[in-house]
Amino acid sequence: MYKKIWNKIQESNNIVLISHVNPDGDALGSSLSMYNILKNMGKNVTIVNMTDLVSYLNFLPNYDKVKKTLPKKIDLMISFDCGSFDRLGIDEKPQFLINIDHHVSNTNYGDINLIENAASTSQVVFNILSENNVEIDKDSAICIYTALVTDTGNFQYESVTSEVFRVASELVKCGVEPQFISKMLYERDRLSRLRFLAKALDTLELHLEGKVGIVEVTNELMAKTGAIKDDTDGLVNMVRKLETVEVAMMLREEENGDIKVSMRSKNYVDVSEIAVKYGGGGHIRASGVTLSNKTFNEIKNMLLEDIKGVL
Repeated sequence: MYKKIWNKIQESNNIVLISHVNPDGDALGSSLSMYNILKNMGKNVTIVNMTDLVSYLNFLPNYDKVKKTLPKKIDLMISFDCGSFDRLGIDEKPQFLINIDHHVSNTNYGDINLIENAASTSQVVFNILSENNVEIDKDSAICIYTALVTDTGNFQYESVTSEVFRVASELVKCGVEPQFISKMLYERDRLSRLRFLAKALDTLELHLEGKVGIVEVTNELMAKTGAIKDDTDGLVNMVRKLETVEVAMMLREEENGDIKVSMRSKNYVDVSEIAVKYGGGGHIRASGVTLSNKTFNEIKNMLLEDIKGVL
């Protein structure tokens, strides 16, 4: 499969790199990692995401090259970290689509589908490059490493294996400085975020004998603290840190009234099964879904019933 993908890339000229809407570190890092490599091959490369990018990833090389519109001519589109076609945010499938992901729930919507049981999509990208003897430049390595760090919770999740550390080691050999990446990801908080976290944690509710923790984020709370969407990152993980909590949830109101649910589990609950049930997806320990035409209470009650069945 690795050779088949690389052969298709070599025979294509106008290539689009795209990731799922509202991209996280893995989605953006994986797609950005291929930009320099394909450019250096002489390809006409466009990197696209149809939504706004999170600012905490703005240190990634070529972050400013990401566009919100597709070029007119596309020989090949490569999607990264996206479980289903509709999550790409585009209307029509291109002439040829390569789908690269690590989510087992992927719907195999590409003409070529490479779905691996890996810690991150960027690890799959690393495998493609390594198996085809492609030299990984420092900028590309930074993107792959950042994606690996963010999707493993800074090497804390169950997905972390000796192979993950081997890949990380190889990326360091390519010029990655782990201390720099760590500072960029975890030591650049805004004042608005600290104010937001203080207020948001005040909404914490514990259910099912303390095994479920839920926080609510309304548009009113965001406006009152001067927070932006980026400021909500990591809030649900803070709830999971509580000793009794097995499942943590953050319910965040979107501008259009939808409610985005982020779910995390600690030991044994597969939150991806719950997310998939309502049209979302993700990982066993970290998943999400966006729900429409429902109140905070309706969503809480609905999800608590699902979790109660597992607990």
